[in-house]
Amino acid sequence: MGDKSSKPYNERTLEEKIHSNWHKTIGLMKRGEFSTVIIRAATTVELAANLLVKHEFQHNRKLPEHFVDNLMMWANGLMGKVDRLLLPIYKNTDSENALKEVKKRSKDINDERNNVVHRGQFKAKKIAEKVLKEAEFIVNKFAKLSGSQLTVSSVITDKEKDI
Repeated sequence: MGDKSSKPYNERTLEEKIHSNWHKTIGLMKRGEFSTVIIRAATTVELAANLLVKHEFQHNRKLPEHFVDNLMMWANGLMGKVDRLLLPIYKNTDSENALKEVKKRSKDINDERNNVVHRGQFKAKKIAEKVLKEAEFIVNKFAKLSGSQLTVSSVITDKEKDI
């Protein structure tokens, strides 16, 4: 379980939520909960997309938080945020190609998540490992694009505690 002195989840920053979800994902992987790893990894990726959207729209463009929150709800999911918010705002910039790579690499995560959530499929370790690697790449890319120092790693060591 979590540390009793830790901040309630709804009071954490996006970076703290990403870190918590990633740590939980790694713990699930260690315990062999492969279908849940896929769901939690997809959640972490979407939180990282939120980090970039909020950075770009609130911090850089100075749009009000309530408006940005409505945009993210309208965009609906990772692919919506990439297609409807991020790619259009980064069109013809140095970051556009990085986002196109993220979109390409996120397809497997989205498909595997949907197979678990909407079709009830169970996933094997090999698929969970692939999704975890893709999620690592995407979370780190979104964090970098947002100017965050946050990084995650899909390397699982014995030193990490299960959550």
